[in-house]
Amino acid sequence: MGVKPLRRDAMESRARIISAARVIFAEHGCEVPLSEVAAAAEVGVATLSRHFDRAQLVQAVIEQRLLEHVNTADDALALAPEEAILSYVRGLCARGLVDRSLIRTFTLPLPNSQIAGRLRRQLRLRQLKLIRAGQDAGVLRAGVVPEDLLLVLLAVQCSMESTTGDAAWQRTLAILLAGLSDAATDHELPRPPRLDALFHPASGPRPGRRPSSLSKS
Repeated sequence: MGVKPLRRDAMESRARIISAARVIFAEHGCEVPLSEVAAAAEVGVATLSRHFDRAQLVQAVIEQRLLEHVNTADDALALAPEEAILSYVRGLCARGLVDRSLIRTFTLPLPNSQIAGRLRRQLRLRQLKLIRAGQDAGVLRAGVVPEDLLLVLLAVQCSMESTTGDAAWQRTLAILLAGLSDAATDHELPRPPRLDALFHPASGPRPGRRPSSLSKS
């Protein structure tokens, strides 16, 4: 027996909940109380709970955002090769300015979502095309990988959250882009980290992690 289709009013409630969650998560992160999402969607907490638990709601939001990021990467690929990757990275960081949960879109494990897995694979393929186009056009150094784009986003978001105005994060982005440029090839890049090893809980350092050699006197 197939899954019973949702009534029109139930579908509208789901759409309002997801739309409200996108705004709330962007402003406050994914850990915000779901009662705030329900209030913004103008539904009761019980109604929200009938449709989603927190993990399901976060997943629904991330699936929508990933589709948008795939489309954004496609738009960048339509640009001239020497402009495409830089335009894409700047656009990614500009989106990070208004979306505090953006990193989660790319890194949060979603083992129950085939949609998210497929979209993340599609996005990575497009990012690889953008990187190769930038390298072939002579604007991007060798050795750059999609994980580096996340590291740029993370650094810029930290600058955004720690300072006021736009000057600091824009300068941070300019410095990072200069480091990725084809002119910055005096030294080889270290081996890139695995995506699943990039981030860890903010409660403390990862167990067994050794101090960086850069911190030694």
